[in-house]
Amino acid sequence: MRVLQITLRDLVGQRFNGYRLHRTLRERGHESSMLVVQKRSEDPDIHAYSRAGELAERGLYASERVSSLQGLLSPFGWSFPLRRCFRDAQVVHWHLVYPHFIGLPSMPWLARLRPTVWTLHDPWAMTGHCVHPLECGRWKTGCGRCPDLSRNFAVWFDTTALVWRAKRALYPRTPLTLVVASRWMKDRVAASPLLRSWPCHVIPFGLELDRWPRLDREACRARLGVPAGAKVLAFRMPRGFRQHGIKGIPWLLEALRRLPLHQPVTLIVFEEKGLLEDLRGKYSILELGWVDDESRIAEALAAADLFLMPSAAESFGLMALEAMACGTPVVVSAGTALVETTRAPEAGVAVSPGDAPALTQAIERLLADGSLRASLGRRGREIVEAEHSYEDYFRRHVELYRALSERPTTNRIAEPQA
Repeated sequence: MRVLQITLRDLVGQRFNGYRLHRTLRERGHESSMLVVQKRSEDPDIHAYSRAGELAERGLYASERVSSLQGLLSPFGWSFPLRRCFRDAQVVHWHLVYPHFIGLPSMPWLARLRPTVWTLHDPWAMTGHCVHPLECGRWKTGCGRCPDLSRNFAVWFDTTALVWRAKRALYPRTPLTLVVASRWMKDRVAASPLLRSWPCHVIPFGLELDRWPRLDREACRARLGVPAGAKVLAFRMPRGFRQHGIKGIPWLLEALRRLPLHQPVTLIVFEEKGLLEDLRGKYSILELGWVDDESRIAEALAAADLFLMPSAAESFGLMALEAMACGTPVVVSAGTALVETTRAPEAGVAVSPGDAPALTQAIERLLADGSLRASLGRRGREIVEAEHSYEDYFRRHVELYRALSERPTTNRIAEPQA
């Protein structure tokens, strides 16, 4: 097999952006390469644009926000066939490519040159601008009159109907195979007038369980400097204020302010630092910053009594799965793919999104009930072991690649002369 993974960055987000697939393909004897804008690894099989390309990508992001021609301006895709890694590929796999890496106008041409898989990490492909439409159902009928232009990916003017129509015009000429990680996402693909004609495969994320061993909770706490006898809550504080609403940060913070403390509580916080100053004094706060090292993530999640992920929308929730692998119960929002991932109430507890008092009650109840936490944690680990092995995740991708590589493409690009 000769496979090309295309995504925005290699190491940032490597657990889900194609880098892990690339690495495993190489380890198993396949010919794999990646094409990215921002390269941070030393892997010679990862090809990137120059520093000027990185600056151009940032400029495109700003230009698409100001012009509101989201997904329509990027020239990167037109250059792919000039690269040997694209010409040599039997199958091309897109990951985090939108809206300012592979522009919509180049998609039909690229997908006809090589059999192409597109992993949808969120519903952007079916909307007029936003990553998650939440309660808005206009993505089913054509967008326009957008209720929230500031939602990621933000635009200045309401061109959502125009962008939606552009997708409707271009997608039928784009022979793609979709991959999603949850039935929640597949249901949205099936409901989308833009996407429902494409074949769509559900391939849940998997974990290499040797990287996620059962760790001793007290030993992890000692290494992190958690005070003896404290309860521990872990959660993400995402970068960028536009993500805070989607990730449930406003009502999470309100729930933490409301939470009555019957013992000391430490907060372990991933990603952004310095945003919890008003909670210092009530809580001990351990801010880890951005962590992409699985051993450090596992240590922090294993140290926690609960992992809090009250997102308003999630298409799978990889960190919830990682917490389950560590035997840590997860508190999630109802109506998202997180309920499916955690099998709530089997390995987690679901509360109504936006309901800070309900979130407070759930946290308080679980902190007070050690046997319930232990039961949820054991079940979470069982689900990961039974249904989310990395071997299954990798095997199903390879089977899909093989099936697609045997199909003829509509066009072929000329091979370089010797």
